[in-house]
Amino acid sequence: MILDEMHALQIASQQPHPGIIGYHGCRVRRGRITGLVLDKHPHNLKEYLKAGIGEIDDKEAFMNALESAVRHLHSLGLAHNDINPANILVNAARMLVLVDFGSCREIGHKLGASRGTMGWIEGDILDYNTSEERHDLFAVEKIRAWLEKPNFDW
Repeated sequence: MILDEMHALQIASQQPHPGIIGYHGCRVRRGRITGLVLDKHPHNLKEYLKAGIGEIDDKEAFMNALESAVRHLHSLGLAHNDINPANILVNAARMLVLVDFGSCREIGHKLGASRGTMGWIEGDILDYNTSEERHDLFAVEKIRAWLEKPNFDW
């Protein structure tokens, strides 16, 4: 699974976007990949709001940034397939950084074991088999509604 995430991040890192986590390569020990070297941001959106660490003051700008990051991924031929508040980090400027590319695949390709998060996908997880732009677009609209009235019971 780490190879799938690394592959997606390598593609995305060729044309960086401020709304997509910075990828700097992988950590190798004894000839094996043991981790990915990524930019660090301390909080995901869910914990940021739940713990009262901060608020998203300009929700429209935040959502525009998310849509921009998703459009950028799609322009690279990729779909994230697992957009949810736990996979969105909040940076120092209170803007988003999309992370967790374990379900990210080239559009039209088969999804592996990682295939979205229940409650943030359209339909049933068993029918969620192919990487598609519509998965991301559905999740973006769920995030938009969730930001208006966050619920942390998922």
